[in-house]
Amino acid sequence: MRARLAVIEAHDRGQDSDEFTLVANSSTTRPAYRGGMLLDRGRLLGWRLARQALDPASGTEVVDVVRRVVALRGWPADLADLAVTVRQAQPEPGALGRALDEGILIRSYAFRGGSYVFTHEIGAVLLAVRTATRVWETRRYQQQGNFALDDWEPLREAVREALASGPKTRGEIGAHLARIPNLRHLAVGAAGAGSDSLYKPLHWWGDICFGPARDGQTTFRLLHGDPHWPGLPDVDEAGRRAVPLYLGTYGPATVDNLVYWFTEGLGVPRRRLFGWLADLGDEVAEVSTDTGKAYALAADLDELRSAEPSDAVRLLPGFDPWVMGPGTADPLIIAPERRALATRGSNLVIWRGVVCGTWRIRGTDVMVSWFSEADVAPTSVIDRELRRLESIQGRELRLTLDLV
Repeated sequence: MRARLAVIEAHDRGQDSDEFTLVANSSTTRPAYRGGMLLDRGRLLGWRLARQALDPASGTEVVDVVRRVVALRGWPADLADLAVTVRQAQPEPGALGRALDEGILIRSYAFRGGSYVFTHEIGAVLLAVRTATRVWETRRYQQQGNFALDDWEPLREAVREALASGPKTRGEIGAHLARIPNLRHLAVGAAGAGSDSLYKPLHWWGDICFGPARDGQTTFRLLHGDPHWPGLPDVDEAGRRAVPLYLGTYGPATVDNLVYWFTEGLGVPRRRLFGWLADLGDEVAEVSTDTGKAYALAADLDELRSAEPSDAVRLLPGFDPWVMGPGTADPLIIAPERRALATRGSNLVIWRGVVCGTWRIRGTDVMVSWFSEADVAPTSVIDRELRRLESIQGRELRLTLDLV
């Protein structure tokens, strides 16, 4: 990291007012930053829970919730919808789907080739970041889609032409390509055979996004002409905007967290990622916590110091941003031996921000499997969360609890 990144060393003085000392990663002397307190696990997670509208559940409209989590896995749709409603002060089941159909939000291919929901502004930033890998130029990617680099511009023009009259299915786009002599070899792939290797770069370049489903089939629509679409920024400008977006929701973040999100998720080379981080200079601080070294936005330090630990229980859907943001390998959130549950999309119970069990609905029973290594289950707190789930489901539910 460059020298201008600061290090905050927390020292518990055993006094009423703890103290942070700000130390530069260089010979330059910086003044002490005083009046803080140690960023322990509970305080850090309490801050994140508030930022992500989980404690308190303070989300307003669906756009507010999606903006606060930065990126929401868009499929399966029912899990994505629950990830929104569990964060709303007044839950609105189905609001996510309506917002997507109306074009208020966008769903595009992004992390690890999966589809994610964003606001237009955040989507433009993250999709531009996704282009840093330039994977479409590799021989392996070209072979996967049976295309050559010279096909891209004619393909983009043809897809824009096909979608000019409105959203189209893969089959309809494939049929359009079949009528263009120099693109006929792409028609089968565009119709849906194999992976979506032809469509993914069109999402990353901001040409198209998912449209409303039609008769159970996926459609794509143009982003050009969408009044909310700002267009893609330059990739390095996007990177310098994406890092604060991530830290403002999932910070303080470790190197592993950043690599998981940007390198493993969006394909950003590590050197470029840490170049963006360094370019932010004093906007980013390196903090010492009781779980190790991490990065946070300097503007968030006061809130982090004053945050209170949470005692909330939340019944989260599979692939919820709370876990997918920092990554299923983050031991701060989930024990390594329980990681597979998060990876395969189990519904998770969090208490005080930590995964302590799983849950599922069978009939009118909400069956909670509490991890044996966790503290004694707070049944009264779980029951309060069950009442919130009832309001979302619109029916009475009964709790059953067992240890696993």
